Amino acid sequence: MRRNKGLLLLVIALIAGGLMALYFGYYGKKVEKQPAFREAEDLKERAKEAEGVVIESPIIQAPREKLEEVLGEEVGKREIIKVEDECQKMERDLKEFFAYLDKKDYIRELRIGEDTFTHFKKIVRVLSLNPPVPAGEGLSYDTIIQNIYHFYRVLGFKDLRLIKLILKNEADTMEINLALFYRWLMSGDKCNQKEGLPPTIDTLCRYAGFLINSIGGRAYLFRRETRLSLLINYYCILIIHEADKKLMNSFGINITPFLEPLAEDIENYQLLYFRKEYTGKLIDIKNYYLKKRKVS
Repeated sequence: MRRNKGLLLLVIALIAGGLMALYFGYYGKKVEKQPAFREAEDLKERAKEAEGVVIESPIIQAPREKLEEVLGEEVGKREIIKVEDECQKMERDLKEFFAYLDKKDYIRELRIGEDTFTHFKKIVRVLSLNPPVPAGEGLSYDTIIQNIYHFYRVLGFKDLRLIKLILKNEADTMEINLALFYRWLMSGDKCNQKEGLPPTIDTLCRYAGFLINSIGGRAYLFRRETRLSLLINYYCILIIHEADKKLMNSFGINITPFLEPLAEDIENYQLLYFRKEYTGKLIDIKNYYLKKRKVS
């Protein structure tokens, strides 16, 4: 009898052990497979790295389609980079993005005659050599007309079509891409300029002021899709703010009237994944100027 009881206890123990192994083996694998969580975490890190803001959580799940190709690596798999120069990394990321564009049919159909990264640098140089007037339109009717047709005067039809097609076809990764471009544009102080790139802070401030402060620039943004318009307005504010802190806001563009309306519009727009972070940054900028006024 005792022998039978011992055998019975042994069988029960083996069954219980098997069930526990099955439970933890199944659920352990289930916990490991969380692509949505990994994707959100990776996207948070990318946005934080590209923009320089602290990101707590995405508002809605970011689109996975095309994101892996744009970032140049599988989402959820982070490379362990021991030593890499930040400026070189930015340039590498830009090259990867344009290499991705070179494979697209809508790009090939344009037949621009060279790779998109080379062509992009030419466009930036042309724009830098012909900046618009970001303020004082009321003093000159000619300035208003020049600003309205600025991009059409400076760039060719094929260049304009190229930009519009990229904005249309790469809308799913727009936030990541614009954050990368903003970081590169603002890297002039830390990264040595090569052939005049990235543009100077004065040039960037002129274009930022033009887009948010002039009739022509605002009309241009008004014709764009809402998400793109809000993001460009946001980054223009950041550019002018940085120029202002460095005492390089030569046209004296006042961004304070734009802060609250833009923060409200962004907060209410559901298709921006990091809208809380954007509005938080705008509020920080508002508080910066409030404190500055009190001190002065």
